Amino acid sequence: MHEVEIVPAILRRTWEGIQEDWAKIHAAAHHIQIDITDGVFAGDGSFRDVRAFKRLPESDKIELHMMVHTPANFVDDVIDLNPARCVFHVEAFAGSGDIEFVYKKLRQETSTGLALALNPSSPNTWLEEHVALLDYVLFMGYAPGWAGQALDPNVFVKMGQFRDKHAEMLIAVDGHVDKETIPDFVKAGARILCANSSVFKEGSPRENLRQLELVAQAALTS
Repeated sequence: MHEVEIVPAILRRTWEGIQEDWAKIHAAAHHIQIDITDGVFAGDGSFRDVRAFKRLPESDKIELHMMVHTPANFVDDVIDLNPARCVFHVEAFAGSGDIEFVYKKLRQETSTGLALALNPSSPNTWLEEHVALLDYVLFMGYAPGWAGQALDPNVFVKMGQFRDKHAEMLIAVDGHVDKETIPDFVKAGARILCANSSVFKEGSPRENLRQLELVAQAALTS
């Protein structure tokens, strides 16, 4: 059985903002997610110079969450960075046929753990047909790119359905990960839980992370 990991998630518009959040948490986390939005597929645009992330201390902890509408355009940047993990959204490929090209190229030229993310309104079958290319899958608790949205409760059902079909596949979740939701996410099958507001919004990010980790471990053993 997989352990549960809380992954702090950084979504900032500037390089200085990313550096600020990274400095607060990198020593305490196993991985840190950096969210990339392009203002087209999601959000209103974040800092997007992926290659710059190599300058962050312990940059080998980076998990890229690529909320962008043209994944193939970012392949060379991801290869250059060679992050610990990288996630694109299945919807972003929009029937282009690029998923196999992108994921096989990343598999060949990086040591990166690879995932596909699924938005709440998309059917699980869009993930299931690509499982052979992946190390894990990521379910979104709300539409990507904007913090503070309401959690879509259907995510728990979708995660459970996917877990029942693919018990061997590692499941991640992003969106409204906090002390209240962690037990339900873990019960539904999530083992990687990405948290932004509950880590960074108030108080010490390192202490917040520790508290979330305690809740997650308790949920796994209950």
